[in-house]
Amino acid sequence: MPRLRTTPLLLIGCCIALLSACGGGKASATAAVATNTAATHTQAFNGTTTDATVETTAAPTDIPATAAPPTATADVTAPPATTAPTTAAATRPTSAPAVAATPTGPPQAHTLPGGSVMLPAGFTIDVFAQNLGPVRFMAVRPSDGMLFVADGNGRVLILPDANHDGKADDTIVFAGNLRQPSSIAFYQDWVYIGETNEISRFPAPNNATQPQGNKEVVVPNLPPPTDHWTRTIAFGPDGKLYLAIGANCNVCEQQDNRRAAVSVYDPDGKNGRLFATGLRNAVGFTWQPGTNTMWATVNGRDSIGDDIPPDELRIVRDGSFNGYPYCYNGTTPNPEYGDPSRCTQAVPAEVALPAHSAALGITFGNQFNAPQPYKESIYIAYHGSWNRSVKTGYKVVRVPFVNGKAGQPEDFAWGWLPGSADNPGQVWGRPVGVTIGGDGAMYVTDDYTGTVYRIATTG
Repeated sequence: MPRLRTTPLLLIGCCIALLSACGGGKASATAAVATNTAATHTQAFNGTTTDATVETTAAPTDIPATAAPPTATADVTAPPATTAPTTAAATRPTSAPAVAATPTGPPQAHTLPGGSVMLPAGFTIDVFAQNLGPVRFMAVRPSDGMLFVADGNGRVLILPDANHDGKADDTIVFAGNLRQPSSIAFYQDWVYIGETNEISRFPAPNNATQPQGNKEVVVPNLPPPTDHWTRTIAFGPDGKLYLAIGANCNVCEQQDNRRAAVSVYDPDGKNGRLFATGLRNAVGFTWQPGTNTMWATVNGRDSIGDDIPPDELRIVRDGSFNGYPYCYNGTTPNPEYGDPSRCTQAVPAEVALPAHSAALGITFGNQFNAPQPYKESIYIAYHGSWNRSVKTGYKVVRVPFVNGKAGQPEDFAWGWLPGSADNPGQVWGRPVGVTIGGDGAMYVTDDYTGTVYRIATTG
């Protein structure tokens, strides 16, 4: 039987007939495109400083704790230098980890050397490294996920975990003979170190565990370490180097305008200028992911009561004046000055934190391998009060974001100050730095015991 051949005209006719039978019609689709726009800010008044005498002085609000002496470490031969990506320094892993299931149930106690720490259900805490010096801030090298830690005893340490068992395999001394290093940042193939007297850097590309060249000083001759000795550094989304230095007193006008301020420099330390002023001691700062918005923890003044003024979590804007020394919490006059007109240009804080908590390290949880509400939060380490009649702090808190705005702090990891608010026990740990590692876990330094803790989900 001959094969039936269908002509193009016949096919067209069949299609027309079918459309007529179905009633005809036209399909349409629409696509929605979401656009994320970084927040922009108007430049505010730039606070000025004068050469004035000290009005009020007090003891330091961030005294480095004495820790156990560091253990001996073996020298490690560094591999040949390689090229690292030219990303701005960050404490972020290179890729986002998977999201864990939402935990349920009451908080759980976890036993550690020295005491117990409470965490929400679904999380666990373990010692990652111990027997270190008074460890301060950390940073993760973006190119390989190596955790670098500043040790106030004059060292920068590397704590590798090659077998991914949640324990540091070794304590590698990357650099020594430093002057009270407190912070670390990365830019291209350089490791930057915030020493109390200067900002220095060493070449150390991907996988290098020892400097691949000599130390370079990029910002020399910083103000001497009086009341506040830490020098916090980080690279912003703009590739610039930011530096925070605290005031040299409790409440006073600063003779060196780099104090009680955040400054910004080119990566080589040139073209430095004031970024924001009136910040009594902005110990910790970071940027909200996907934006140019800087958030900082600011330590409030002492000697006017247990409950005032609050420590602060605030957005720090270019050119802003944030109140100190004339005002606290941005807009409340300090009794030493008492002139409300000096506060009219000051910027209030976004969130008031408990007074004298000594809020230090800060990080966003976007890379935390945790349920979404925990990712949409800021984490802050409270070092703890030193002169309050009833101690407070000594924990890590979470500030959730609700409808895009920072909410109120909630306890996340607590117990280093045991007992109740009315009857606290003996302090056995003081959190300082907090960051998210390349493995999606949270790392917390404790300069009181010389320990780095690792917090992760149990799933």
